[in-house]
Amino acid sequence: MKPRSCLLLVCVISVSLLTTCWADEIDWDRARVLRQKQKRGVVLTANEAEYLSRAIKQRSAGTGERTGDRSTDGDGSRERATVPPVRVSEEDSPVKTLTVTAADGVRTEVAYRVPRSADRPLPTFVFFHGGLGKRTPRMLQEDARSNPTHTRFLVAGYVAVSATFRTYGREPLSRGPILDAIAIVRAVKELPEVDADRVIVFGGSGGGSIVLDLASSREAAPFAVVAGEPASILYAGMMHDVSVREDCMKRPLHYYTDIQRQQTEQKIDAIRCPILIHHGDTHPLKKMNNEILFPAITAAGKDLRVIIYPGEQHGFYWGNHTQTSTVDRVVASTLQFVESLSKTQAN
Repeated sequence: MKPRSCLLLVCVISVSLLTTCWADEIDWDRARVLRQKQKRGVVLTANEAEYLSRAIKQRSAGTGERTGDRSTDGDGSRERATVPPVRVSEEDSPVKTLTVTAADGVRTEVAYRVPRSADRPLPTFVFFHGGLGKRTPRMLQEDARSNPTHTRFLVAGYVAVSATFRTYGREPLSRGPILDAIAIVRAVKELPEVDADRVIVFGGSGGGSIVLDLASSREAAPFAVVAGEPASILYAGMMHDVSVREDCMKRPLHYYTDIQRQQTEQKIDAIRCPILIHHGDTHPLKKMNNEILFPAITAAGKDLRVIIYPGEQHGFYWGNHTQTSTVDRVVASTLQFVESLSKTQAN
């Protein structure tokens, strides 16, 4: 085969792979409706059955775990996005790293990208993933390149920081991850490209709990907090052991004792910035959040805004098990929230 033919073949294969990865996007709302029809005993047409089968296979491939009802699963930490990122040239916006030391001496490395812009310093998002475990530098660098949410904020003109925190391990009430997060935000504020007065922290699930803690931190002092289905059983000190995780979500009042309530209300009273929540209606965290945490924050007179995404599963704010329009809505509503705060502050 001639060299030119080889090059043509490689190009065709590359385009084919990209098309396979992203063009065949699943409409998860349609898939859920079909699944519900199937459960009711309705016979699906051949096209409907094929579509549902393809959706189940894609979901399974994205998580590497079982298919079926995932309403109590996941924190977005081990899942692969079903939504494409926005590709940004690394010539225009290279992936950089920053090593941070927490107050207790523990070191953490984060990745970040700066948009190509003449206007400096820039507003910044610091993203904290879900789960209880620390991510490797390589994983964070990949997040900076290909996370659907991170890359969309980068394109919108924000510095995008892909951050992590030490593993909770057997101590889910450890303050170590909070110390990491505080140190990261403070270090990010020192970067010459960053507007220290406009650093927003955005966390999902376990990371959502962490950013709620940052809302009351004088050391971190974020401009605003954005959380996707925050793991409030961590924030409220209810999950004293990983083994009670699911029971905490199913029976929050059993674990939300007077001691936990007092500690949580003290945290809430200390909140210093506005908070935006992105929340679905399928994950069991909704019980603790909607019935206990959010009413407590509102009762304390804090600026809390909650957007509900019907039918969405845990991790949708990172582009997991959802569609492009949902991620676009998360990003657009977050930008509207942040920019409205900036205008208010300017006035």
